Amino acid sequence: MGTIDHVNNAPLWSPQDVAERFVDALGSGDYDIAERLLAKNVVYRRTGGRPLRGRAAIARHFRWHARTRVAMQAVLLTSEQSGCAAAVTERVTALVCGPLRLQFQVRGTFEVAGGRIVAWRDEADVRAVVRAAARAIAGAVYAPARPTLPRAVI
Repeated sequence: MGTIDHVNNAPLWSPQDVAERFVDALGSGDYDIAERLLAKNVVYRRTGGRPLRGRAAIARHFRWHARTRVAMQAVLLTSEQSGCAAAVTERVTALVCGPLRLQFQVRGTFEVAGGRIVAWRDEADVRAVVRAAARAIAGAVYAPARPTLPRAVI
């Protein structure tokens, strides 16, 4: 990561490439790769949560998922470059604990510098998350109601 092309001194990965690889790493539980794509002083803002500041704080958040029975899965739906230093993604994220599967859509905005994410903002519709929670409870009781991840589009 952050490898530099010495001919034109530009990062080899665009912000869109970095964002896509990051979401893919999160979705597959490869938190080491995800962490390597974060700048040391990155700031992560999310709907309904306090900001996490710094790669170490975000890595602790990732490790929490790895230590607990709450698995995080994600599938990238769309991705686009937004200006010269940012990318916007749409993904479906699932938080899974046994038969409970809380699944909802998230819009992620990633600001990238030097091949690393310096700012990351996730936005989810609160009403959609509440509906997802109701569906998660129904799916825990009645398996056919349990949501499944869509197939990756990208």
